[in-house]
Amino acid sequence: MELLELRGVGKAFKEAQILKNVDIIIEEGDILGVIGQSGGGKTTLLNLITGFIEPSEGEILYYSKAYNEKRDLNENLHKIKRFFGFTPQHNSFYPKLTVKENLLHFGRLYDLDEATLNTNIKNLLQFTRLSDQQHKIADQLSGGMQKRLDISCSLVHKPKILILDEPTADLDPILQKEILHLLQEVNKQGVTIIIASHQLDSIEQTCNKVAIVHGGTIQCHGLLDDIRNPPAQDHFTISISADEKEQIMNRLKTYPIKKIIERGNSLVIYPADAERTMARVLSLVKSDHLKLHTMHLRKQSLSDVFEKIVHDQQ
Repeated sequence: MELLELRGVGKAFKEAQILKNVDIIIEEGDILGVIGQSGGGKTTLLNLITGFIEPSEGEILYYSKAYNEKRDLNENLHKIKRFFGFTPQHNSFYPKLTVKENLLHFGRLYDLDEATLNTNIKNLLQFTRLSDQQHKIADQLSGGMQKRLDISCSLVHKPKILILDEPTADLDPILQKEILHLLQEVNKQGVTIIIASHQLDSIEQTCNKVAIVHGGTIQCHGLLDDIRNPPAQDHFTISISADEKEQIMNRLKTYPIKKIIERGNSLVIYPADAERTMARVLSLVKSDHLKLHTMHLRKQSLSDVFEKIVHDQQ
């Protein structure tokens, strides 16, 4: 089900056009990764989605179950702000308050009654593994625990959409992995997640959908696998014996292959269906008793896609 839709959204600050012609749909259950270069508009996009700023043009719509229709987000923000949780790049908790005091403070901002708030906090402390830290002053926590607290403050009112700006920045690889795992567990609880990050590996490990922001526009967006691995770009390499190269080449020409690049005793093969063609090559090698030294499938990474977009725009 669609939760949010941006139609022709643009944002300018004075004379600077930050975003333009943004069209994107966010569906319930998504973990959407927003990637782009620093200063490319990722944070502006998050601020638009949360209603912190209004678009200069276009409209942002949310689906209202009560009215069974889409309504303007900014016109109804007072009604739906409780549906959003936001974790900025830099810590938003109060460093001189304890973990529990921070959660109580942020929960009260949403006018939760005390019984509901205390229940939410108890469950959240267990979920984020902060129960043993609940009476510790926030600035005495480790970096990983501080990030857990930040996320907890955004979840204390049980939002439907959690939005995070660079949630793994400045964390070591082990802590990054822990936070990404936590976010996946949050998503399993029914929370739709939007993550802006320049750490493409993190996005690739966590998200099911991606939007690439460059030059103030959404260059592409959709399912991660569709963006990362367009069939035309999949290819594999085989290393073969020189005396059998021509024999394999002749057989490959009968397969649905777009092109073959020769590199010494290696062949780089761009087929219509990489995995199926690889299976056929292996069958050929076995039936004809050929000498295949190595075979390597190369699929595009998210980094490959992003670098190509940046390069093409230069």
